[in-house]
Amino acid sequence: MRFETYEEAEQWVLGRKSILVYYEPFAEAMHMLGDPQNGLSYVHVAGTNGKGSTCRFLYDICQKQYPKVGLYTSPHLENIRDRIRINDQWIPEEVFLRYVNDHMDVIEACNLGMVGICTMMCFLWFQEEQVDLAVLEVSMGGRYDTTNVIRNPLVSVITSISYDHMNFLGNTLQEIAGEKAGIIKEHCPVVLGRLPEKAYEVIAAYAADMQAPLKCFPDSFSETEDGFVLKGVRYTLGSAVSYQKRNAAVSLCAAEEIGIDITSEAVKESIHSSVWPGRYEVIRHHPKIILDGAHNPEGIEALLEASSAEPRPKIAVFSALKDKQGQQMRKQLEESFDEVITTGFAHVRADSTDHLGGSCVISDWKEAIETAVRKAGENGTVIITGSLYFISAVRAYLKNKKQ
Repeated sequence: MRFETYEEAEQWVLGRKSILVYYEPFAEAMHMLGDPQNGLSYVHVAGTNGKGSTCRFLYDICQKQYPKVGLYTSPHLENIRDRIRINDQWIPEEVFLRYVNDHMDVIEACNLGMVGICTMMCFLWFQEEQVDLAVLEVSMGGRYDTTNVIRNPLVSVITSISYDHMNFLGNTLQEIAGEKAGIIKEHCPVVLGRLPEKAYEVIAAYAADMQAPLKCFPDSFSETEDGFVLKGVRYTLGSAVSYQKRNAAVSLCAAEEIGIDITSEAVKESIHSSVWPGRYEVIRHHPKIILDGAHNPEGIEALLEASSAEPRPKIAVFSALKDKQGQQMRKQLEESFDEVITTGFAHVRADSTDHLGGSCVISDWKEAIETAVRKAGENGTVIITGSLYFISAVRAYLKNKKQ
């Protein structure tokens, strides 16, 4: 099989069903390609929540320090190519097409799904372009994630641990922590966000076995109205939400671990100007419309904290994937919002509105948003949340509508 256009290749890749846990076939694929992941410098980031934002903060910091910096994240928000970047340029369409066509035999032989193909491309492109540093976000878990084929990262980061993907990672915090700990490599330093005690104990034991130096979330951290203080140094953020302040602090600790002077003005500016779309992103005023990819109960709690002072009436539009705790998340929202509208969206893993439930169900998400806007009025707030895949579709729709 060979594709003539990028659009054909993109649609084929998007249609490849990903096996969520398939480390061994992916490692075999990399070996067949000559292990392109080897020989580069990495920062490896796992966590239940906050890993995407932490990666973005780190990426922005590092772009002021190194000539060429790569970033690999998931899921994508605007286009499948936005998962793979170098100096904020997405992987080009012609490169994407070339990799699919040139390595079709490997893709088919190892049965790589969409996630595996994207991870393969990231390593091939980063190696081809000889990036000075690459920031990698774990897709799910850690131990069996495709990104875990790397050998010796400069630093491993675990941002948070809570209940998510229990069908694959385990039903206790200790089991989930054990899967996240799988990214820890021998003698490679580890930076932690704030973790529950039970999860921390597992991570600490694993790090000790691997003789990996452990750096915990600093006691010196304190929030300010427009940012935070870390080790006596004040930082300001473009976003005032608490969870982003904590993510930024974790990114600074990781940057310091790889030798960056985090007190420099360049780093302060990077932190201040860093933006990660879909994470408490305000895209309209009157009413205020906020997009936030809170995709599990801990994420919803962070969203509720962040939105507590937003003007009322506050209306939430919510949808989730069927492997998430959707009913629990909806009930959390209902405790704080004036109304929660449950809706659906087109994705193979999307939960049904029948299962999500709620007192207000509008199956068409565009109609749900229009209804929420009417109910919020000129001076209220609409927060659209749940799956990041849902946020991706909504964001594209609202941006096009605005234009």
